Amino acid sequence: MVQRLLVLLLAFGLAACTGLPLNAVAPRVSVAEVDIKSLGLLEQHFDVGLRVSNPNDFDLIIVALEFELEVNGRPFAQGLSQASTRIPATSSAVMRVDAIMQSKNLIQLFKTLPPEALKDGVPYRIKGRVKTDRSSSWVPFDHAGVYGRDEKPRGHAV
Repeated sequence: MVQRLLVLLLAFGLAACTGLPLNAVAPRVSVAEVDIKSLGLLEQHFDVGLRVSNPNDFDLIIVALEFELEVNGRPFAQGLSQASTRIPATSSAVMRVDAIMQSKNLIQLFKTLPPEALKDGVPYRIKGRVKTDRSSSWVPFDHAGVYGRDEKPRGHAV
């Protein structure tokens, strides 16, 4: 009896650490688009569209999100949002988040980004954490992808 109680407490304890209910899957976050808001001498401001996917069979409300974005293996921008966004069950939505980039990161990016990257797509990694309405704990995320890759229609010669 005591052994079963300990196993049950351990399972609930692990679920509490994830910041989501026991049967929930963490939302996935990827970059949907990046638009320039303003360019300055010391920092640049971007409007970043983050696609947040909810694989669960219940709605999630994202109450806060923070992230660091790397481009081509280099720091690019950081962002934070406390705008509440509902992500329907088994669906996705794009959250708009303000992000800031330091000029030194932009200079390093231009030095290391190969010219063909703009045509082939730019590798990125986004990592951070989200807070949902389902828990007071933060849930981490980490995703790598390629932004801006031209999708060529199948069956057509280039």
